[in-house]
Amino acid sequence: MPTPLADAAGITAGPVVVLRGEQPGELLVSTRDAALARVRAALGTTGGPPGVVPRPLLPALVALGRTAPGPAAGGRVDLPDDGPIVCDTAPLLALLDGTPAGEALVPLLPRVLITDWVRHELFRTLLAAGLTTTAADAPPEVRAGRPDRHDHMMDTLAALGLRIAYLTDEWAPVNTLEFALRAVDGLTDAERATLALATHHGVPALLGRPIGELPAAAAGVTVVDYRDLAPAPAADDPLLATPA
Repeated sequence: MPTPLADAAGITAGPVVVLRGEQPGELLVSTRDAALARVRAALGTTGGPPGVVPRPLLPALVALGRTAPGPAAGGRVDLPDDGPIVCDTAPLLALLDGTPAGEALVPLLPRVLITDWVRHELFRTLLAAGLTTTAADAPPEVRAGRPDRHDHMMDTLAALGLRIAYLTDEWAPVNTLEFALRAVDGLTDAERATLALATHHGVPALLGRPIGELPAAAAGVTVVDYRDLAPAPAADDPLLATPA
C-alpha cells in the first residue's frame, strides 16, 4: 500500500507485512524477521550460498567519503517510548548488514523518518558496494537503471514502517536549520539533514557516530549514536572495520 494512503488510513506495520513479489502482480505475506532475512540475502549482506562471502554495506558508506566512526561510547541510551525518530544512513545500513547494534533498530522502524538526503545516500551506497544496475531495456516494472535490489530494499523498509519525510510547508525552516549546521565541521549532507529535521520536530536524531557541539539553533536536539541502543558490537562488526 502506498505510504500516504497507509498513513491516512492509520495503518502501521505489524507482525506480518505484505511485500511485492518477484513477479509482476505477485504479493508476498511475510513475518518481519523473514522479510529482513529475505532482503539481507538479496543484498548479499548476510547468508547466501556456501562459499559466498557476505558483502556488508557499512564499509561502502565509508568508501563514499564518510569518516569511519571508531568505537561507540559504550553507554546505553533510552529513547522515548513513542513518537518519531529521524534516522541517518549509517544505522539503516547496520540494520541491513545484520550487525548486533543494527538489530536494535528493528522494533523502532515504525517510528523512523528519513530525509531525501538519506534516501539518496542509500542509493549511492548500493552502487559503491558493487551492486549492478538493471539494464536500460529492462521491462517497465523492473525500473531500469537502478541498483539491483534497490526497490526490494526500499519496499521492505517501508513495509516494516520506515517513512520518508517529503517536505512541503516545512521546507524553509528545515533548510534554514541545515544552513546553520554547516558551521559544524565534518557533517555530511545526510547527517545535517537528519539533525535539521529532528530539531524542527523536536524529536531524537539517530546517527552513526558521536558528534561535537551543535550551534544554538540546534542545541536542543537529542542526538543518539545507534550503537548505544544495543550491547557493544562484536569485534568483527563491519562498522569497526578499517577500510583499506
